[in-house]
Amino acid sequence: MGRLAEISTEVMNEDQKKIFAVVRPDYTGVVGGPASAWLRSPDLYERLGWMIGYMRHESGIPPRLLELVILMTVGEWGSEYPWARHEPLARKGGLGDEVISALADGKRPDFTNADEEAVYNFCTELKERHSVGDATYAAALEHLGEQGLVEIIAVLGLYTTVSMTVNAFEIPDIG
Repeated sequence: MGRLAEISTEVMNEDQKKIFAVVRPDYTGVVGGPASAWLRSPDLYERLGWMIGYMRHESGIPPRLLELVILMTVGEWGSEYPWARHEPLARKGGLGDEVISALADGKRPDFTNADEEAVYNFCTELKERHSVGDATYAAALEHLGEQGLVEIIAVLGLYTTVSMTVNAFEIPDIG
């Protein structure tokens, strides 16, 4: 049980219902995950919902790399709900079991794919140094291009927000 009362489509106020119908059309029932908290601010939920939808369905970042960044971020925060949701998506997207296991253990994976290593190094360096050196930048740019780098940074911020929300409100794991 989390810190917030359960919210469902049956008990939402009009603002919540309006926004939820736009972000999650045709869904009814109990709302889980960070959306259960974000619905307390319907306009914020709408914007975050569109961002998540864009990253999942419209971004040019390959799912394998997108999920690598997500698992790195939620793993750093020890955020169980998004980890449980994204670990199978990472496998489905083609991220190897060895990489996923290393991330789950808080270790640097032994990469066999240069693009995964470049993305990992870019994200790690940015988080640790608050900047990225020229060689790290060039390697990530080679694999992602400018738009991809901008979107990777947005994913880092988005899933930091997801993790903070889940952890602060003790949103339970889906497992």
